[in-house]
Parts: sequence; C-alpha cells; structure tokens
Amino acid sequence: MFKSILVAVDGSDSNSIAVNTAIQLAKEQGAKLTALSVFDPGGYGNLAAVRDVTDELDYMNKICALCLEYFNEKVAEAGIEYETKVVAGSPAEKIVEESSKHDLVICGTLGRTGLSRLVMGSVAEKVVRLSECPVLVCRK
Repeated sequence: MFKSILVAVDGSDSNSIAVNTAIQLAKEQGAKLTALSVFDPGGYGNLAAVRDVTDELDYMNKICALCLEYFNEKVAEAGIEYETKVVAGSPAEKIVEESSKHDLVICGTLGRTGLSRLVMGSVAEKVVRLSECPVLVCRK
C-alpha cells in the first residue's frame, strides 16, 4: 500500500511515537522511509549568537543532527531502507512540499488546544489540511 513514507522529526519527546510508528509501518509495508528535519530560523531566534557556532549552516546542521538522533538509533535497529533530509524554513510548509514525493506523511502532535494552539499554531494541523498525500498524526 505504501512504498514511500515521510516522517517529520523534531526531536521532541512526543515525536518518538511518530518515529516508532513510521519505522513499524515502513517495515511492515516494505516501504522506503524518509526522515525530514526542518530547521525553523524563526523558532531558534538568537540562540546562534550565544553559542560557539561559526556560521548558520553549521548551527542548523548541529540542531537537526540532535533532532535526528532518536530516529537514527531506532532505524538502525530495524534494518530498513531510509534516508534523512535537513532543510530550513517553515516546518509545515516544508513538510507539505515534501509530501508530494511520498505516499504517507507521519508526524507527531503535542495536542494543544485553545489559546496555546492559537498562539503556537499547529504544524500537524497545517500538514493535514495541505498535504498532497494521506497524513497519520500520532499523539503521546
């Protein structure tokens, strides 16, 4: 059913459920798995200025490598075909953009409601509304 699965990876505790689900489905379906880590420059603000990082690209790669640690550990144990991608931009926009190349998108959600959702926005909600393929949202 699914030949290519995209999992959005943000390194959060709740994201581990999405990663585990993606790996399990990819294994069951014999699908290729792609992990996408999106560096949101607006989300990290001036952190680069207070760390010993020589350039933005170096900083972006370090942040995304940390986000991908859990995925890399788990996918190595599963022994399935996979790749990782690191891009910069709005997480929802980049996930939706990448969705056109896959049969399924899997992402996590923190399940915020009310004011916190309005203030924060919901990446998962935007991905569900705009994705070019089915989306599976995993909650903790």
